[in-house]
This record gives sequence, C-alpha cells and structure tokens, in this order.
Amino acid sequence: MKKKNKTFRNTFIIFIIAVVIAGVIILNKGTIFGHSLVATSDEEGTYVVSKYDLQLSTDKEYLSVKGKDEAKLTVLIDGEETTEGVTYESSNEKVATVKDGVVKAVGTGTATITAKYKDAVDTVEVNGIVPITSMKFTATSSSVKVGNDLQLKLQVTPSDASIDTLIYSSSDDEVAAVNKNGIVTGRQKGTVTITVHDTYTDEEKSVNLTIR
Repeated sequence: MKKKNKTFRNTFIIFIIAVVIAGVIILNKGTIFGHSLVATSDEEGTYVVSKYDLQLSTDKEYLSVKGKDEAKLTVLIDGEETTEGVTYESSNEKVATVKDGVVKAVGTGTATITAKYKDAVDTVEVNGIVPITSMKFTATSSSVKVGNDLQLKLQVTPSDASIDTLIYSSSDDEVAAVNKNGIVTGRQKGTVTITVHDTYTDEEKSVNLTIR
C-alpha cells in the first residue's frame, strides 16, 4: 500500500512540474530561458524548433508610393537588436521591396515582410498607399435619432487616395458610436463630436451631431 502511495505521489509531482513548465512557456509566448520553442517551417516544409527568439518590427505601417518614403525594420534576437546574419524577403515586390532592413513602397496594397535569422522567423505587414492631401465632411446631417444610423460623407483628395489610414472616433460612445466606415449609431439623446484622424498625415476633421 505504501509503495502504491509513493508511486502516486511521484506521478503527481511530475504532473505538477509539467504543468508549471507548460505555463511558463505559454506566458513567455513560446520561449523559455531566452530560447524560442515555437515551431517554424524550413524550405522543405519540415517543422523545426527554433533556438532563437526573433522579433521583427517596423517604424511605419503605411508607406507612400509617391516620393521617397521608406520604413526601417528592427530585428531583436533574444532581446538584442542586430542586423548581422539577418535576411529579408517581401511577399509582393510589386507593393514593397526590402533591402538591408529598409522597406520602400512601389505600389498600392499590402505586403508581408519576413525576417530570418538561422531557423528563426518573424513577419510584419506594410501597406503602400496614395496619401490623402485634404479631406472634409460634406452633406452630412446634423442629427440622428436614437437607435438609427447615419453614414458620414467624407470627401478626400486625390480621388484615388487610400482611406485605410483613417480612424473614426466619438467624443462620447454612450451618446453615439462610430465604426471604421464612418457609420454613426445614436445611443441616447445628447450631443457628440465625431472625429476622423488620418494616421499617415496626422490630420483631423470633426463634425458635431445631435442625437434626438
């Protein structure tokens, strides 16, 4: 009986240790003791476990296809910034090219930039855009009923400008909410200011609405 109890206790202890290790790996996003345990795929499609933790980031998500706009990539290997031994690749060179950690837009659309260091891999997305030079609200009603929707009308210049850089916000979400397409929903009576912000140019335009 004592032997069975000892076996059960040992098994239980091993189980607890395994759970703790699994929890540490999950909380550290697949890394433990500074090494990545995330499976990546090599050129032959075989999944391997990387010994390195690679993190790729960019200082710009949107790049103008006009002019000399470019984004700088930053690569961290086990928390340390490096450029040695890192290779880069663009998923669509008709949208963006990458060389020596610098990305340039050559066409509109989205491209995935991949950085590789030995068997470690990470990616970021960049977007080639036609920047907005000016914007204004036009023919927009000044009020909306509670429970109803209102589509805000925004005129941008040039006409082919990319609008993916626009973010709408409400000064009071309890009075009225606005979604990413500029549709305002009245929630309760009051007044509210709806603002559209161009994250590329940092320009803003606002309109005041009455919810009745």
